[in-house]
Amino acid sequence: MNISENIKWIMDSTKKWQLYTNKSYKAKIQLASSSQIYNVPDKAGVVYNCLEDSYEKVGDKGYVVTGLAGEMWPIGESAVKKYNVNPSSVTLEPKEVDTVETDTVYAGIRIPLDTKFTLEVDYGEKAILKGNRESISHGQGDYVLVATRLIDSKYQPNFEDYGRIVNGEIFNKLYKAFEG
Repeated sequence: MNISENIKWIMDSTKKWQLYTNKSYKAKIQLASSSQIYNVPDKAGVVYNCLEDSYEKVGDKGYVVTGLAGEMWPIGESAVKKYNVNPSSVTLEPKEVDTVETDTVYAGIRIPLDTKFTLEVDYGEKAILKGNRESISHGQGDYVLVATRLIDSKYQPNFEDYGRIVNGEIFNKLYKAFEG
């Protein structure tokens, strides 16, 4: 995980990390196509994630998801299982779906609203995501979410995971506290 210097302290703050699982919510999914115009005028094969001010290239395999706040991002074929949809029914037109609650446990930490930060991710293409950025609401601050691993029967943040930023304004619509 490549994070900006102003939040490097999160790597040493395991006591502040909380455990979460995902909730089911409405999203839209469509086939990915490098020749399709999405939400970036005059740029085929590119989506703009309005929450993290990030542009990502779309390949010719996989899917494009539109989230609760209109943000868009590409996903690979293996990630479609999180969306309650038969892959053969997905077309180039967005289709509304319910996401599936999984038993995956994530570790998350809220970054205070007054702390602007970036997170470099690589889900096939490198992208720089911006947390707590100007011009949009973040509630009390955006979250950094990473996968977990079991160590001595306890879930611990896996800092080798690329992680993701989740907007603080919609976080509670997407995730709930882990009860395990």
